[in-house]
Amino acid sequence: MFWNLVAVNYERYHLHHLAKIGVLIVYSFLGAGLFMLCEAEHEKSTKNEENMRVLRTSIAAKQVFVHRLQVMYHSAGGANSSEFSETKLRRVLSEYDAAMGITIDSKMTTRWDIWGGLYYAGTIYTTIGYGDLAAVTLWGRVCTMLYAMIGIPIVINILNDWGNMLFYFVDHFWQNIGRPWVQKLRAKLRWRRKVQSLEEGSIDKTPLMETSTPPPNADGTRPIPLLLVIIVLFFWMTQCVAYFAYFENWTLFESVYFFFISMTTIGFGDFTPSHSVALEYLFNQIVQRIENDFKTTLSVAAEESRKKSIGVSEFGSIDPSKKKTMRTEGDVATKYSENMEMGNK
Repeated sequence: MFWNLVAVNYERYHLHHLAKIGVLIVYSFLGAGLFMLCEAEHEKSTKNEENMRVLRTSIAAKQVFVHRLQVMYHSAGGANSSEFSETKLRRVLSEYDAAMGITIDSKMTTRWDIWGGLYYAGTIYTTIGYGDLAAVTLWGRVCTMLYAMIGIPIVINILNDWGNMLFYFVDHFWQNIGRPWVQKLRAKLRWRRKVQSLEEGSIDKTPLMETSTPPPNADGTRPIPLLLVIIVLFFWMTQCVAYFAYFENWTLFESVYFFFISMTTIGFGDFTPSHSVALEYLFNQIVQRIENDFKTTLSVAAEESRKKSIGVSEFGSIDPSKKKTMRTEGDVATKYSENMEMGNK
């Protein structure tokens, strides 16, 4: 019953748009888990080896430095050796290492967690490829190539689908709301100009309804003005630039530069986002929105099916032919809702 309802309303409510986004999200999480499996342990072992190398180098350098300082101190005539505190000198050297950034990562933090994997997967199928996070193991690189072969066509299909849908909504908004509003505003401005010219004694021969709009399309609709497209692009760019400037502590120019490099999929990698909280919030919001929309659509479809099954019209009246059936078979609506609740549980 549930899957039949999904199949019937899949195309009716255009769920294929949400289904494609759902496929991309699932594919992203699968890629994140796969890359974590291939790269996380290797990164940890590499960091451990690097920490041991830094530790051995630091200890050896300190020993040589302290020994040479002792020799120089005694050769200079330092009679009282108690004045030479080796412990204090080593402490000063440790503080110097910390100030120079020569530290050991004791927490063994790794970039190949779930959010690092999602970030890497996103740079693959969007073809940006910043390069700040890349696979180094053999299986990680093999999985990267296979992942790109599947992910890039998926993203191209989604961009085409959602691009057409976005163009439809923008065009619908312009034809039904934006263009009439602009025409009314122009008519008011011309009327005021007419009144002002009459008060000044001059005559404005421009018709009140004259417009400088481009010629209509074949279907009679007016094309979207280029200025409106530029305004929408500028608004979107402003939102993204403000976001990166706030979360990444970048300057305005750095945010604009990163936006342009990412939008054109150049992806040099000299500027890359490092704030993971916003990424977590974004994915949570996307998943929650898809889940809510899907549940709402199914609830509406279930309610319509229930009304049709008991003969209730859209105005709330009951079909007389269904009343006798309802008396003999009981409350069908109650039974149907109980069955739906049991199915959901």
